[in-house]
Amino acid sequence: MKDVYNKIDKVKAEIEKIKDDNYLNIFNSFSDILESLSSKVEEVILHQEYLEENMEYIGDDLTDIQDELFEEVSFDDLSALDDEYIEISCKNCDKPIFVEQQALQNGNFIPCPFCGGNAK
Repeated sequence: MKDVYNKIDKVKAEIEKIKDDNYLNIFNSFSDILESLSSKVEEVILHQEYLEENMEYIGDDLTDIQDELFEEVSFDDLSALDDEYIEISCKNCDKPIFVEQQALQNGNFIPCPFCGGNAK
């Protein structure tokens, strides 16, 4: 951005050499516009850098969370859990729910999370 500001300063110096007031006013307006645009671009660059830094922190936090979640449960554990549950359809609302096989074998009341009735 320093290069841009230096170029704007050079243009301003050249504008000051203009003797005709009509042209001087026009070019001064252009110079003001250039300064405003360059300061806005600099703001955008700073905000982008800030966002990039925050995204890195979010990515690191997400990685830490994933590590914590998956270090406690192995794929074998997940497979064993999969074997313990089966999918049935509620006899009242016909929506699918997952139930422990043991609960079905014991004849326990299985509440449906959708309708609240006995699912079996």
